[in-house]
Amino acid sequence: MTASNESGICGFLWLTCSQLVSCGSFNHICYQPNHICVHHSRCFVHPVCYPLSMMDQAICPPKTSPSRPGDGICINATWTQNATTVAGGNGIGSSLSQLYDPFGFFVDENGSIYVVDTLNYRIVKWDRGVSSGQLVAGGNGLGDQNDQFNEASDIIVDKDGTMYISDYNNERIQRWVRGAQNGETILRNISAIGIAQDDQGSLYTSDWIKSEVRKWRVNETVGQLITSNLSSPRNNRVIKVDDKTAEVTIVAGGSFGDGAHQLNEPEGIFVDELGTIYVADTRNHRIMRWSRGATSGSVIAGGRGEGSQSDQLFFPTDLSFDLDRNLYVVDNANNRVQKFLIDKNLC
Repeated sequence: MTASNESGICGFLWLTCSQLVSCGSFNHICYQPNHICVHHSRCFVHPVCYPLSMMDQAICPPKTSPSRPGDGICINATWTQNATTVAGGNGIGSSLSQLYDPFGFFVDENGSIYVVDTLNYRIVKWDRGVSSGQLVAGGNGLGDQNDQFNEASDIIVDKDGTMYISDYNNERIQRWVRGAQNGETILRNISAIGIAQDDQGSLYTSDWIKSEVRKWRVNETVGQLITSNLSSPRNNRVIKVDDKTAEVTIVAGGSFGDGAHQLNEPEGIFVDELGTIYVADTRNHRIMRWSRGATSGSVIAGGRGEGSQSDQLFFPTDLSFDLDRNLYVVDNANNRVQKFLIDKNLC
């Protein structure tokens, strides 16, 4: 077998494919303890989690590629400073080539982008290379009906194309099956500014009003409290919470400013397999990268003041990566999504 970082892994192939689960779609993380993400020679197209107890390096020598983590972002990777616009960028408006105050988004395995078009009260999907998107949810004005939103904030999309949407001002999480004309409310009384999903289908909600994070298992109506008494982005930091001990650790920022060790009202984050943290440093108009354990970060996109040029950002609110590890950023005040190509020449 081959590990997700392309190094050789030797082990016994005694388990059947039905006993294995897929790794995380984008970060290639195994959430089961003592498992590793591998490309199995017999099972599935995508990497799967395999137990370390079945590994034995004595069987054959490994082949290694130490400079590249399992998610494809090598430690020396950079991104082009000039981005291309892949969604919106045509001024404020309600046509399908425009966005109005986009906030969250999701990039799927095909490179399609699902944008939370907040003040158009809709979700718009942009496929690769298109000049306008397609309406996939909402678009029926502000409201609280099952085909409406009131300033939605975030979205995740599972492998079946089902969308989970945080309808912020309606204090609910909605589920929209692919092709549906209406959503189904699955969680209520939640003002979630952000949502996430693990490989078991559990949802995680970050409730802005209640200052708490909860985990909601499938079909669960009472979520598990992960942490509470959280502060606003104005504390200018990213924290890590151990879901078993509730221990809180500051992993990025911690003070206001535009220095390499500071943040200014950060919004979106992404964490790769190495524990590297990527932060949308919103009011510094930049994207920062913080290595595990680092006391300061580095600018990988923006950081040239607010503006609308291809090397500038204006209130970035969310970020993500495609499977090639190109960087995507919701450039909120410019009403667009920007794509920065990865450069692996130093890898």
